Amino acid sequence: MSIPVYNLKGEVVGNEEIPRGFSIPPHYFSIFEDIRYVRNALRRGTASTKTRAEVRGGGRKPWRQKGTGRARHGSIRSPIWRGGGVVFGPKPRSFRISIPKKVKKLAIRSSISDKIINDKLFVLKGVKFDKVSTKEATALIKSLKISGSILFVFSDENGEVGLSMRNLPKVKPLFWNKVNTYDVVKHENLVVTEEAYKNMKEVWGNV
Repeated sequence: MSIPVYNLKGEVVGNEEIPRGFSIPPHYFSIFEDIRYVRNALRRGTASTKTRAEVRGGGRKPWRQKGTGRARHGSIRSPIWRGGGVVFGPKPRSFRISIPKKVKKLAIRSSISDKIINDKLFVLKGVKFDKVSTKEATALIKSLKISGSILFVFSDENGEVGLSMRNLPKVKPLFWNKVNTYDVVKHENLVVTEEAYKNMKEVWGNV
């Protein structure tokens, strides 16, 4: 099996083989687990409330225990008072979870395989700019004639191209070793330079 390789003008100039790791049936549960892992890691977990012990004031009993006709209270910072402490409120915490490395690897392979099955993976050959240029980046994306959001994956050889993509709407440039299941699934199209694709095959393509 192979996929077409495009040049800067959007023309098919060759084919690139699909390794066994990218031709597997997508394992959607591993994709779900990896996305949950990434999204949990993005949560800040800084929400915090004060208990009755942490709220300022309330050290003195508001009135005597008996004889006033009012309900008995020991502190104005009781949770049932306005301005009092919060019962079972959130505290700073980490939402991070752990998943096996094999599941994470299977998730990335499955997400890339899903793009190939749906003809949403585009490999580009000879993608090099002399300097950072948003204009050239726009022309490159237009030449592919694709719609929807794009995850543009590049390598060291295409550094100027990756930087040129930063200002384009619905396009996220990402270095090849930072590719993750969440970004692949989140974006409708996966555009990869030939050099980055070779690196990805070495890391994730072999089963």
